[in-house]
Amino acid sequence: MNFDVLIQQVAASHGWPHTGSPYGGYRIEVPTEYGRTQVVEVSQGADPDGRPLAFIWSRVTTIDNVGDPWYLLGLNSQFSYGALAVRDRDVILMETQLMQSADYDELQRAVFYVAKNADALEKQVHGHYDQN
Repeated sequence: MNFDVLIQQVAASHGWPHTGSPYGGYRIEVPTEYGRTQVVEVSQGADPDGRPLAFIWSRVTTIDNVGDPWYLLGLNSQFSYGALAVRDRDVILMETQLMQSADYDELQRAVFYVAKNADALEKQVHGHYDQN
């Protein structure tokens, strides 16, 4: 399925605001709990064999706010969607999906659970939104 069409369908069907992203692709704002939302970036890429992938990720905090990186590594075993990683100086929760087999249900689950888990971790670290 076409990447742009699929992302726009997922966002529009849930009423999630979405815009173009400075990273390429889309920035989707997903409600996670009352009064809170989380921004999820979705962009295209490719695996080492050149097959198209969707990269789905959300910022949690900066590495400066992480006291125990082993704790974060241990959290990876608890996520059904996504894994923690470091991008530049940010801790992110990231998921990839192969586009040739991607469908609406899987993509919307991945976007939602990346948002939900990243927001829960951000709240755990900061007790509120991290404005950095």
